Amino acid sequence: MGIAKLPPPPPPWHLSTWPTREAMLADRSRALDALIRKTLSPGRLLLTWLLTCVFVLGWTFAVLGLQSVVEGGISYVYAAAFLILAAGAAIPSLLGIRAGLRTGKEARRRLRLWAALDRDAVHDAGLRAGGRVWFWLLMSLLPCAGALAVGGAFVAELVTATGAPKDGSSLAYAWGLTAPLAAAGAYGVATALTHRRWFRSLNSLDGGARAGGGR
Repeated sequence: MGIAKLPPPPPPWHLSTWPTREAMLADRSRALDALIRKTLSPGRLLLTWLLTCVFVLGWTFAVLGLQSVVEGGISYVYAAAFLILAAGAAIPSLLGIRAGLRTGKEARRRLRLWAALDRDAVHDAGLRAGGRVWFWLLMSLLPCAGALAVGGAFVAELVTATGAPKDGSSLAYAWGLTAPLAAAGAYGVATALTHRRWFRSLNSLDGGARAGGGR
């Protein structure tokens, strides 16, 4: 999901050309629905997981390359190959993750702009997107659990080991798997909770508007 594929932000009031309030509300509803579908798309979550896995693969190649450098000799050839593979996996995945974060931030900004135009009690009740929110929330717990399992296994290995580790490769592998999984899980949980918080703020504004109209 790129920024170019998002619904555009609403025009400023002095440039708006809606003939009636109903026309504006119809455009607002379409834009909000499209933004929520794109922000909480299951495909977007799976893409985040895929990019995370590619980064982990790049990290693994980088560790193998550094190990080959330490060994020296003919291993320098393998080191160069591993480091090239690491760069080819890690750099594109990081760029993809960065683009996804920017797109998500822009989508939330446009969501707030369209929501601020007016209130539509009938349509706004459906903006909860409860199914999508729960999908993101529950599925994002999986990489969190994976990170906890890997980190716990590494700590248990350190506790039960009888001698000092020969090198830091096991720590590098554990960190390279635990941190990306934890970050991917935290991002998914934060996305779901952010949408839920936005929806609650939208309802609170509706309640305040109705209370103000009754005085």
